Amino acid sequence: MTELTSTKSNSPFSTGLPALYIIAFLSGISIGLFNPFISTFMAQHQVDDLWIGANSTVYFLVIALGTPFVVKILPKLGLRKTMMLGLALMGFSAPLFTMTTSMPVWFIIRSIMGVACCLYLVSGNTALNHFCHEGNRAIVNGLNALAFTFGFGIGPVMGSAFYNVSPKLSFSLGSALIFSGVIVVWIALPDKAVVFQKSSRSGIFRKLKLPLQGAFAYGFGESTLVSLYPVYLLRQNYNIEQIGYTFAVFVVGGLLSTVPVTHLADRFGRLKILFSSVSIVLLSFLSLSLIQNSIATQIFAFIAGASISPILPLAMALIGEKLSRNELSSGSALFTAVYSFGCTAGPIASSIAMKVFGESYIFSLTIMIFAMFLFYVKRKWNRVVTAY
Repeated sequence: MTELTSTKSNSPFSTGLPALYIIAFLSGISIGLFNPFISTFMAQHQVDDLWIGANSTVYFLVIALGTPFVVKILPKLGLRKTMMLGLALMGFSAPLFTMTTSMPVWFIIRSIMGVACCLYLVSGNTALNHFCHEGNRAIVNGLNALAFTFGFGIGPVMGSAFYNVSPKLSFSLGSALIFSGVIVVWIALPDKAVVFQKSSRSGIFRKLKLPLQGAFAYGFGESTLVSLYPVYLLRQNYNIEQIGYTFAVFVVGGLLSTVPVTHLADRFGRLKILFSSVSIVLLSFLSLSLIQNSIATQIFAFIAGASISPILPLAMALIGEKLSRNELSSGSALFTAVYSFGCTAGPIASSIAMKVFGESYIFSLTIMIFAMFLFYVKRKWNRVVTAY
């Protein structure tokens, strides 16, 4: 194997990148199908909100804590084997969730799913930052996010269609799609070794303070919506089809906005566009937590999806601006870990807020975190304007 290096081509579809887009699509299906319907499955078995949130938290916590171990595994196994291992493990473990009603077993299965996701998420982000070119970094991250969002949108619609027939059928179909990713990686992803340069984690953290805040906020908001919003809608007397369509509308917003917004960010400035996106996120999540009309819910779900989806690729693009190529692997791993910690905190913290203050406070903590992030983006933006 040879050391992983950047392709000379400036095309966003050069060697290795299409395979990564497909894996991002399958990863989106995984989160969009398994996570909300795991919550729905547990709610239908009369499980308390706190345990539903805790189960989702375990999944994301394992991803966050597993990141340093995947960093050590990657140089030994290489990209292809690490990614294939994660996909196979996810495809095997996810269907097991509907085959039991044991709470301890549910937590064990969710932990295994977290390990699987960590394997292909860290290896995918690492590969993306290396295979892309300096001149196409933003659009590559935008297309990768678009593929993920598209999968995330198909997941709940496909899941709701088959879930009413049988939860086991729905999860088995999702599993088959995830397994197909093993073939994609084997055929289309170059067999490269990954070399991680030892860098000061505190130094990289300081350089990436803004994108890491964005990753945490995005993870917190996304995991809260995916894990708890189905339960919230279920208790607002929405049926399974309506829940699936609401998530689909959320995703359509992201599909339509991600590439245009990242293009505008390259043209007019990433901080300016990031500030606008976060401002709209705040308004849309506030509206989702207050309204109960089904049509208004879908309108604001669309706006929420359109505003929050570009935040992660914009944050990832900032990594390439602030780090040298030799630091990208460490930066990508740190970014994945912080994103996962946001995903970890979201469900459990938000479920506690719902339990203490009421269901309408489902997005209260998300709104607070994005408000703090907005303040930091504005401060950075002012410094850039002042410098010029």
